[in-house]
Formats: sequence, structure tokens, C-alpha cells
Amino acid sequence: MLFTSITFGLFFLALFILYWFIFYKDINIQNAFLLIASYIFYGWFDWYFLLLLFSVSLANYSIALLIQKSRHGLFRKVIYFSGLAINLGTLVIFKYFNFFIDNLNRIFSFIGFHHELYVENLLLPIGISFYIFLSLSYIIDVYHRRINAVNNVIEVLLAIAFFPIILAGPIHRPINLLPQIKHKRIFTAAHATDGLKQILWGVFMKVAVADNCALQTTGIFNNLPSYHGSTLLLGIFLFSIQIYADFAGYSNIAIGIGKLLGFNIMKNFSYPYFSRDIKTFWRSWNISLTGWFRDYIFLPIAYFISGKVKSERLFYIKTEYFVYIIGISITWVLTGLWHGANYTFIIWGLFQGLLLIIYQIFSKPRRKLLRNMQINSNNKILIIIETGFTFFLIMFSWILFRADNLSQALSYIYRICSDSLFSLPQLSGLTGILNTFFLISIFLFIEWTGKNQDYAIASLGCKWPKSIRWSMYYAIILMIFWFSGESYQFIYFQF
Repeated sequence: MLFTSITFGLFFLALFILYWFIFYKDINIQNAFLLIASYIFYGWFDWYFLLLLFSVSLANYSIALLIQKSRHGLFRKVIYFSGLAINLGTLVIFKYFNFFIDNLNRIFSFIGFHHELYVENLLLPIGISFYIFLSLSYIIDVYHRRINAVNNVIEVLLAIAFFPIILAGPIHRPINLLPQIKHKRIFTAAHATDGLKQILWGVFMKVAVADNCALQTTGIFNNLPSYHGSTLLLGIFLFSIQIYADFAGYSNIAIGIGKLLGFNIMKNFSYPYFSRDIKTFWRSWNISLTGWFRDYIFLPIAYFISGKVKSERLFYIKTEYFVYIIGISITWVLTGLWHGANYTFIIWGLFQGLLLIIYQIFSKPRRKLLRNMQINSNNKILIIIETGFTFFLIMFSWILFRADNLSQALSYIYRICSDSLFSLPQLSGLTGILNTFFLISIFLFIEWTGKNQDYAIASLGCKWPKSIRWSMYYAIILMIFWFSGESYQFIYFQF
């Protein structure tokens, strides 16, 4: 039941009517209805894994209560670490078990031990990375007394299974979502209108932009040896647009649905491709995930190392840089691994960590150099150069992210760096290519125009005459239907 499908449209219409017109009087009934609807939505993809979602949610509800009620420090720690083990163990078994077994077999083969371990390949439950992280943040926050454990089981189960965010985020943590679940929600026309506009923009990003880019990039990646370097460079540019329009489009739809139901779901993208440095990019891309890793991985590691190291330098490196290097390296290896059990993701994560470390080390020398050269940091030419360079680095890194394996990634990079880079791109289906670039141009123009808003069309046209403003909305709807073609699953469903 994709957000962009007719089935979901009918599902949500029925849900919306019942939610606001039948169950609005009692918040508990309304929450129970939302929970049932969320389980139906999740079960639509695979009923088999609905039991896993329910079991994990119920376990975390019970663990949080035990942590809250425990007065004995040791018992409290045992319960807490047991909760961490249950969540992480579930994630490892379903997402990484096959990966570990395959690598063990490679090691055995390398050392001459020819008996292979064999297990049935485990299916990856859709959305497991997202709801496990929601569960982890809940018990971690309860343990550190940032939030009290909730007695109402429906509220906790709903916070973990809330259907707009369960499959691909944003990872809106229970500490922020539970208060909204607990208190009565009020329907307002302004909030609903805002939600509809955000859904419209999200659907345009996904159906008109991302899916048309996907049609081109799929063909290029599937026939890599047949293309010149220039075509492959064009392909990775198109994938850069595709993954942003796909994922940010999903987030916009999810946030818009939340608004229609009276919820405020956190912003997940803030125009990342307009960032002039790598640090700003990762503050703007998948904000909920990077914020999760910052708060629960990077900062605890940094505080721990800082508390242990008393000298100004460690291994001839300034302590502040040493702490940052270790913290960022671990964080980004785990971030890469979170995306999938594949060496491409691990190296992609290491590459992002390396870029952040380089930026951190050279940020002060950069400012000093600009000052000595009497160049204003807000110089427009400088901004364009730095933004373009940052986009190039991110675009290059998407090769690792998109490739099926390291061999394909290396082959892709090698062919881009060959002499064929300077040849004309091999374009098949010229009409499709022209349509795709037409849509990308419109998309980037509107994104740039609305870059100071929560989403690109949030305030676009608000001061225009009503007829012109509505003409713009109809034009967006028309482009969605006119340029819609083959439907592709949202990219982040695989994570």
C-alpha cells in the first residue's frame, strides 16, 4: 500500500472520515483506532512480520515500565541492557545474520576449512530499522530519565507503529510523539490545508521526478559495461536527484498525513543539495536519522573519551580532534551498516566520516585563509564554488550507495575516469530524457525559490491572486498525472 497508490488513497479517506467524524470524542478510542489502522497498513505489506512488530513493541513497553519502577540500580541496569540486547539482537538476526554467515564462510574458505555454514536466507522485515530505532530511543530515554515510561499500552504501541513514519521515517522519537498521542488533537482547516499542500509536493517529488529519474538510472546501472563515462556521470547525477526526490518526497507525504491527523512530525530534509559544506549537508539530509546517531552514538562516545583523556594531545593529535575522529568514525561506520548488510554501505559511511573529519580539521585554516585573502565568507562566487564542490562529493559517494557490490562500484568509478568521459552521452529514449530534465529543472527551481520554508511550496503563491495560485496547484497535479509512468518502490523501504 504505497502512499502514491489508489489503494492508500481509499484507505486514508476511510480512516480520515472515521478518525475525525466518528471517534473524535474519545482520545483513547481514537488512539486505538489509529493503532489498528497502523497495523492494517503495515500488515498490508506482509502480515507475517506484523507479529514481530507487535512483539517488539510490547517488549519495549514492558521493559520501559520495569526500568521506571525499579529502585535497585543493578536490576535497573540489567533490565536496560536486556532491552538493548532484545532490540539490537532482533535487528542483527533479521538484517545482518545472512551477511555474517556469508563472511564467515569466506573466512573458512580462505583458511582452508571447506565446511560451509548453511542457513535459510531470512527475509528482511520492512521498516525494521526504523521501528527498532524508535524502540531503542524510548527505553534509552526512560533509562536516562528524559521521559517517564507510559502506562497506557496503546499509546506506546502507537508511538512505535504510527503508520505515516513506520516504513521510512522520519524517526520521530517517542519522547516527542507520545505527548501528541496523549493529548486531544484538534482539526483546523489551516493545518489540514498545509498538510494537503505538503502531500502534493511530496507526490510530485516521488511520482514526477524520482520515478522518471529511476527509469533512466536503472537502465544505466543494469547495463554498466555498455556505457561511456559521460553517460555514467549523467546517470549518477540523475540518481542523486532520484534519491533526494524519492526520500524527501516520502517524508513530505508522511509529514502532510500527520498534519491531516493533527500531528506535528519533525522535518526530515532542509534542502541539502544547496549546502556549501559537508557538515551542513548532513544537518539537512535525513535529519531524524543523523540526529539519532548524534544523540545516541556520537555524543556518548565523545563524552566518554573526553572524560578519560586528560592530556592536550593524544598520539600527537589535539585531544579535541582525536575525540572527533574516533566518534565520527564509529558513528559513520554504524550509519553505513544501518543502511544495509553490504560492504558498499560500510565504505560509503567511512567516506562520509572522512569528509566530515577533513572539514572539521580544515575549517579554522579555511577561515584564516579567507581572512588573509580578504574574501568575505558570503561572497556569492565562493558560495557557488563550495556548494558545487560539496554536491560533487556527495554525488560521487552515491555511486557506492547505489551499486549492488564493490566490484560494480569500482567499475563505475573506473569507467567515469576513463577517456570516454569526454565523449557524448549515449542517450536512448530522447523524449524520456528531455522530460526528465524538464521536471528536474522545475523541481530545483521551486526548491530554490522556497528554500527558506519548511517545504518548497509552503508559502509559494500565498500573495498571488487566488486564481493564479490555484492554477499552480492544478499545474503540479497535471504534471504528476501526465509524467507518471512506471511506479517504483520508495528507496528507503529496503532499509
